[in-house]
Amino acid sequence: MIRTVADLHTHTSVSQHAYSSLDEMARSAAELGLAAIGITDHGPGMMDGAIRHHFYCMRGLPKAVHGLRLVTGAEVNIKDFEGGLDLDRDVLRQLDFVVASYHVEAIDPAGLKLHTQGWLNVIANPDVDCLGHCGNPVFACDYEAVVKACREHKKAVEINSSSFKVRPGSAETCRTVALLCKEYGVPVLISSDAHSRYFVGDHEAAIRLLESVGFPEELVINGEKGRLMNYLDRLEQGKAL
Repeated sequence: MIRTVADLHTHTSVSQHAYSSLDEMARSAAELGLAAIGITDHGPGMMDGAIRHHFYCMRGLPKAVHGLRLVTGAEVNIKDFEGGLDLDRDVLRQLDFVVASYHVEAIDPAGLKLHTQGWLNVIANPDVDCLGHCGNPVFACDYEAVVKACREHKKAVEINSSSFKVRPGSAETCRTVALLCKEYGVPVLISSDAHSRYFVGDHEAAIRLLESVGFPEELVINGEKGRLMNYLDRLEQGKAL
């Protein structure tokens, strides 16, 4: 049985289409008994994303809040199919966790070939840790090529529970992604993508999908506390180099 001990992709009211403060999100995570929460507000390429300076100053936040590990991060927007992002390296290196995603508010869909090219360039970027909601059919790609590249570059793939609600058609593509991750041994992160405290830790849809394909629990990064903390420690050590 798959369970989760952290939620690493969440948004606060710094992203103006989200509705809770950092403290409210962390309190909700603590009430659920989670070990860590990631705060990953949208980058400035989103119409209401946070300014660059917001992310730079996250290094001043405490390492723990309400008894859980606080993971500072960003959901960066992919700006072009060359792998351009809306935050530069000197900011990204300050963060604990970086998830990169396609959003229609930041880039126009352009077809399978270019979507795949963009993902492959992003995956090769050492400052990106995880691919965000890559099962979104609006940005359909060569999923096998993308997952194999993640294995090569040691990137995580997100299974985003909110995609099943807000990105129509994601269920089937997420299943494809999950099966490929299982085949190639690529680790996944289950996330809520919560935009308010009411949905922190809401991983039910993603867990249900992964269990339906017999996904190995040991490949779920946030499925066990020790595994999660080792992952976060490795990211921190890598950014310190």
